[in-house]
Amino acid sequence: MADEALDATVAALDRAALAGAPLLRIIHGHGTGRLKAVIRDYLNGSPYVATFRAGERAEGGDGVTVVELR
Repeated sequence: MADEALDATVAALDRAALAGAPLLRIIHGHGTGRLKAVIRDYLNGSPYVATFRAGERAEGGDGVTVVELR
């Protein structure tokens, strides 16, 4: 499941970067935290990512990661 989520994240980042989108919201949910950890670990090394943060409460809180693209 985490591998599929990571593949989907990479594809979404590619599409967003090519489209010139300023932000990407990744919904990984709360669950066990494994998806969040795998995705955020990838984001740390991604050349597309300027910064990322947990969502604000109105955005879904820690079940969402908001990515600012370069």
